[in-house]
Amino acid sequence: MNDTLSPRRLRALIAMAWLTLGSLVLLLTPLSGHSETLGWTPAFWLLLAPASVLVAMKPGLPMALLASLFRR
Repeated sequence: MNDTLSPRRLRALIAMAWLTLGSLVLLLTPLSGHSETLGWTPAFWLLLAPASVLVAMKPGLPMALLASLFRR
């Protein structure tokens, strides 16, 4: 059995960790998703950028997750 991570899986794990930590930062700190000076930059770099990487790697993932929610 091969114990090494493939580059694709490693990128996905990094993006998931980035998305999780970004969500926690926005939820647990006074950093807002939108500000007068930065605009939407914090929300973009903490949530939308890693989500974009995950969608680019597997485009059908968001629809599959939505479908699994509605099947319950």
